[in-house]
Amino acid sequence: MSEKITVHRSDGKVLLYTLFVTLALLWGLSFLGTKVALAEMTPIELLSVRWGMSLVLFCILIGLRIIKVSYRGKNIKLLALAVLVQPCIYAILEAWGIDLTTSSESSIFIAVVPLMVVLESFIFLKQKVSRRTGLGIIIGFAGVVISIAFSPEFSTGGKFTGYLCLIGAVTVGALYTLLSNRLGKEFSTMETSFGLAIAGGLFFNLLSLLQGNGLHPYKVFIAGGQTMWAVIYLGVGCSFAAYIIFNYTLSRLKAELASCIQTNSITVVGVAAGIIFGGDSWGWYTILGMCMTITGIVIASRDVK
Repeated sequence: MSEKITVHRSDGKVLLYTLFVTLALLWGLSFLGTKVALAEMTPIELLSVRWGMSLVLFCILIGLRIIKVSYRGKNIKLLALAVLVQPCIYAILEAWGIDLTTSSESSIFIAVVPLMVVLESFIFLKQKVSRRTGLGIIIGFAGVVISIAFSPEFSTGGKFTGYLCLIGAVTVGALYTLLSNRLGKEFSTMETSFGLAIAGGLFFNLLSLLQGNGLHPYKVFIAGGQTMWAVIYLGVGCSFAAYIIFNYTLSRLKAELASCIQTNSITVVGVAAGIIFGGDSWGWYTILGMCMTITGIVIASRDVK
């Protein structure tokens, strides 16, 4: 019996829903953790330490043979394309977007990923889009516009640049979702996740060195305080554990459905964390925008079998 069929069993569903909740907590709080770390680091410095930590952790576990990977005879070009999209391109856009906006705004923006998955499936995979799905996409995007445009802090200056970065992150994030679903048919969860760690660890540390940062980001990390704990959370919890969970769930469900469930829960946690712990401003526009975005995602996903 194939892996995709086993998820219909009750024990398989319990496992998946447990993983979805765990992923929601890990990535939902990542927006706040990123905000904390960016107070003392630039986006590239943060990404270099975060993904460097994930790569080292993977290498240790593989060296101890706790994790096993093998890429012989597999489609390395497809994996290389996927890891270029995420984390290399996606992480930069997301980090800059979060740095220039608020954690709750970023959470709502990222909620649009499932809708973008549907659009990209239509554009690249020629999958039909029903009227109901189209309606869901319109409602979802309208929710993002309301939550941002009616905010008293809305501006066309620095924040506008942040919004553009988040739009870019959503676009490439959806592309990775589609690619990851294909990767799951050939690569194991650990093989895909280790590929991400290699790409992120090497790419961002090289980029940081080229910017002339040297060992500065690691000195800031070692200095301790809130920044150190935030980076540990992002490196171990998000770049390591969360991506393992993400790739596992994507390999067992259709990309549109998995993305829908994940981002719904991540958005709620992210917005709540930003308001409660990050002091983000909020109002009727935040609640209405988030509800419309989630409603649009639910409507669009109803056509996913």
